[in-house]
Amino acid sequence: MKIHLIPFAICLFVCKLSVAQFNFSQIQNQHTHNLAAAQLPSLLGDDIRTCEVHLFSPYIGFANNFISAYDLQQLSSSGNLSNTYIDNILNKIPKQGSIWAGADIPLLNVFFNINKKNHERFLSFGLGMREKIDFNFTLNKDLLSLLYKGNKQFAGQTVNLAPSLNFLFYNEYFLAAAGQFNLSLPATKLKLITIKPAVRLRYLKGIASIDMPEANISMYTDPEGRFIDLTTKLQVNMAASVDTPDAESTLGNINLNSLKGPGKGFGLDIGVGVTLLENLQLHAAMIDMGSIHFTRNTINYTKHASYTYDGVDFNQDDKSVRAADLENLIQPEKTYNSYRQKLPTRFVLSGFYGLGKKTKRAVPYYKHNVTFTYVQGFRNYLSATTQPALNIGYAYNLRNLVNAGLGFTFGGLNKIQGGAQLGLRLGAVKLGFASNNLLPVLTSKAGRGTDFNLYLGFYF
Repeated sequence: MKIHLIPFAICLFVCKLSVAQFNFSQIQNQHTHNLAAAQLPSLLGDDIRTCEVHLFSPYIGFANNFISAYDLQQLSSSGNLSNTYIDNILNKIPKQGSIWAGADIPLLNVFFNINKKNHERFLSFGLGMREKIDFNFTLNKDLLSLLYKGNKQFAGQTVNLAPSLNFLFYNEYFLAAAGQFNLSLPATKLKLITIKPAVRLRYLKGIASIDMPEANISMYTDPEGRFIDLTTKLQVNMAASVDTPDAESTLGNINLNSLKGPGKGFGLDIGVGVTLLENLQLHAAMIDMGSIHFTRNTINYTKHASYTYDGVDFNQDDKSVRAADLENLIQPEKTYNSYRQKLPTRFVLSGFYGLGKKTKRAVPYYKHNVTFTYVQGFRNYLSATTQPALNIGYAYNLRNLVNAGLGFTFGGLNKIQGGAQLGLRLGAVKLGFASNNLLPVLTSKAGRGTDFNLYLGFYF
């Protein structure tokens, strides 16, 4: 028995999406360290003497590890979908293909320091609100192979055919704090080190959600092709600010009361920074710990079932067709219960090495800055991936007025990314632009990843 379908082309659009799930450029640019405290809390309070205010500063990124813009161009130039083309694409696709899209938009963020009489920093604080959108979709390569080549290739094997989709959209109100104290180590070469613990407390208002804690449709093909065993373990939870997102409902009953946020929750980011030498710093953090509890406008779909398909018997006494059992296998049970959706927890480790220390208006900075940042997720979920990413960057700081740099990222969804950033101080204004991946501008073969970040702030 074979299943021959070729809806493969519907997946090709994803090459227009791009990859960058972490805003490394904010960490690399000293001017944006307070915004970067959302990713590395111990950067809070850097590059300001008293106060800094950031307004609308959007970061938007997209991601896929399926195919590149170059692959689409080949399809467009040939004008048809050939077996050779599909075979080539299938060879490139990893075992689990992933698509990601997201946005982090600080709306109004205020940061300020409490200094000692000698202008040495004592405490740093931050508060504000942000909009967060996080989406990921995973598709197993085995499903595409099944649609294209049939199930004979999986004889004697069990494969998972279920895709997985997760989506989270929420408002965030945060309060951040960091302290700074010196620790004397006279018995070592490091006579004095500076410790900087930091924490971000976040109140979250969920706006929309799709959560798939279980996504498994496994298929076993008998080696002789006599039967197929199908097992379904699916759980999908959904919520939205409008009325329950039921496919059977209509828009006629939506009113202003329907637009209330359906979820509430809390998040926590913790980190610590250590200054080992005057120009060498190490920072570590655990970010996006917490969850949102969705209680309004919720709907749940669950299905746990199994079925053995060995053909259709038209000679049963009741003249029924067993194909109806297959529909029962995928027909979910529907409920309207509350649920919790977790945040995409990640571990972050970063280091800074500076040369040419300067001071301007009681704010220290380095002319040359080398950074590295390592990010590790704990599962393939929203903006977190189990594939670690390592970013290495260099930035040149001219009189603390112009900050320009380059960065390269290895790992994550893309194998390599190359980006740049430019930041300016114009009087009391900070503004700049950055992208963690500009390689698609240079070659379409690298057209799997790009993002951009704009920022506008005022410092006092």
